[in-house]
Amino acid sequence: MQKIEELVKREIENPDEYMLVCSALMAVTRNMYASALGPHDTARMFQAVSNSFIVVEDLIDKFRLGEKPTIH
Repeated sequence: MQKIEELVKREIENPDEYMLVCSALMAVTRNMYASALGPHDTARMFQAVSNSFIVVEDLIDKFRLGEKPTIH
């Protein structure tokens, strides 16, 4: 994963290309999931990924607004 990310970043010539690259990588990912899982389970996988963003943002907001926890 890191090798792919490094390769892609080297190919990007300006910040506007980031979204183009993200879209292309998403399309490749979708196609690979569809080949491996079929369209229904691919849609479920993408929904799970989308939900994970929401969960993480909710957790970040809880810690951002509250006191920092003490870790022992």
